[in-house]
Amino acid sequence: MEPGGLWCETRDMVQQTHAVHGGDFFKAIGEEFEDLGRSASVVSADVLDAWYDPSPNAVGKVAQWLPWLMRTSPPTHGEGLRRVLARTRGLPEEALLLGSGTSSLMYAAFPRLVRADDLVVLLDPMYGEYAHLFENVLGCRVRRHRLPSEEGFRPHPERIAEDCRDAALLVLVNPNSPTGNGMDTEALAELLRRLSPRCRVWVDETYVDFAPDGWSGEPLVPHDPRLIVCKSMSKFYALSGLRIGYLAADPDWIRALEPMSPPWSVGLIAQVAAVEALKDRAYYRAMRDRTAELRADLAASLSTLPGVRKVYPSVTNFLLFRVGEPGAAEVARRCSERGVFLRNCDSLSPRFRDDHLRTAVKDAETNLRILDALAAALA
Repeated sequence: MEPGGLWCETRDMVQQTHAVHGGDFFKAIGEEFEDLGRSASVVSADVLDAWYDPSPNAVGKVAQWLPWLMRTSPPTHGEGLRRVLARTRGLPEEALLLGSGTSSLMYAAFPRLVRADDLVVLLDPMYGEYAHLFENVLGCRVRRHRLPSEEGFRPHPERIAEDCRDAALLVLVNPNSPTGNGMDTEALAELLRRLSPRCRVWVDETYVDFAPDGWSGEPLVPHDPRLIVCKSMSKFYALSGLRIGYLAADPDWIRALEPMSPPWSVGLIAQVAAVEALKDRAYYRAMRDRTAELRADLAASLSTLPGVRKVYPSVTNFLLFRVGEPGAAEVARRCSERGVFLRNCDSLSPRFRDDHLRTAVKDAETNLRILDALAAALA
């Protein structure tokens, strides 16, 4: 660690096949899908899926044509979906690349962005798949930029840029997971101005649609060839089960990556649902506003629970909070016995030591069930 304690550099970490994720709730439902009715008794707050259904227009169209959609091959490279995305986001089609979720795009893109021994800067804490991919799969050197916990893990462009002075790639999740906060478009533009021309920037915007207007980096893509914005339609659009994502970047870079994009990477049901969802702006704006209300109520109630020491500010569909005894792992275990699954955040930062949990924001009734389970677990 350098003076100031802002970062640490790692490599040759303990090898593991996969990163640690949430999703333990599916063990309670049944991973062979024998009885999906069990889902009604399980609170899946350890993953960040939407609490609401997809657009009624998307559900209705898929339901109307479901047998045909299931047996029919999709457009090979999602040509129609790509056109709709381009119109919706105000970007040229040649600046977009589809994939079956953001994770598949990460694994396709990063081997062509960095080489072994390149230096990659990640935020700390941050979504754990990135550290796993760079350290255990690609063999890069990783520097963790430590977001200040005393400031609610709020990122500062000037501090991040200082840690990137010799980096090949900076990776951001914005808004960040598990912290729930991040940088708006203006702050991201400032960060880009401060970075070396040699430093590429990957911005994962899985949760950006929950944030207020003016947070996305997509408007900056046409003006900076270093910038790659990774987008998901899983969380905000309530399409997690369909696996839809895309990259927005310099068209020359997209053209170089396109030959490695397999045909039929996004299924037909997913393409149809995504097109309908993108058209239904009014529905999703209402869901964003309601999510903000539910988040505020849940945060206020969490902060009153004995044993919850801090609830961090968030603009997303989840909340990070710090607990005391009996510790995050034990609290999560006790909650799971009540059918409420929360995320122990130890795998998301070396600084988290059995003291941070993350919960998804759910509907009002389910949030009360989360609070009841936590109150009992912390007692």
